[in-house]
Amino acid sequence: MSADIAFKIQLGMVLPKLNAQLTDSLSAIVEEVMVHLKDGTLAAEESVNIDDVKALFMQNLEIFLDTTVLPPLDKKFNPVVVEVAVDAAVGESKSKDKKGK
Repeated sequence: MSADIAFKIQLGMVLPKLNAQLTDSLSAIVEEVMVHLKDGTLAAEESVNIDDVKALFMQNLEIFLDTTVLPPLDKKFNPVVVEVAVDAAVGESKSKDKKGK
């Protein structure tokens, strides 16, 4: 896919749909992670870093895509083609047996 087409798909279709369909859900998940991190952070420790949370979330998003979303779509759009090897000699002998009877 060319970079120009990918960019147009990203801006015209993917990002608007992600924004419309996932913003609230993803925000709630990230907020929950941040609350857990904040609750587990002592006063003397460094506060919650949004970049660390983003990195963690991106890793989880990649795992989710790789294990849950993409495999069924790959099977749908790239079905496995099973080639059946036909043994011509076996086919011929069966044909002769039927004709001879």
